[in-house]
Amino acid sequence: MDKIVICSAALLSPEGDLLMVRKKGSSYFQLPGGKMGPGENREQTLVRELKEELQFDVSEIGTRFIGSHTTQAVNELNTVVEGHIFLINLTERRPFAAYEELEEVVWISRHDWKSYRLAHLASEFVIPKWLSGEFDE
Repeated sequence: MDKIVICSAALLSPEGDLLMVRKKGSSYFQLPGGKMGPGENREQTLVRELKEELQFDVSEIGTRFIGSHTTQAVNELNTVVEGHIFLINLTERRPFAAYEELEEVVWISRHDWKSYRLAHLASEFVIPKWLSGEFDE
């Protein structure tokens, strides 16, 4: 079984909504972020990926590492994904657009999240923390 290592962001709006993205050709929504590049650390990967996918520079924004989780990848066969997740609390809700390999960007709420087909990393690790209020601190 193959393994990929990614860094992703749980971006929260001031209202508490969570930003999710869907890649071209995929039916799963996942957190914005992506694979670590050679010689990159987690923070460098996060900054690069959010610039590529959302045209959003988080290099000067406070991020908080919330943990790592390993699970089955949804877009790659016979592959596990090791995700390193960072929390970013935004001071204003932004109208993000999809760039690079993204097809769709959505804000999901605690009321409508079940309407989306979510990748395992989000559904197993981030969504439970988000719904419990752990990110509201």
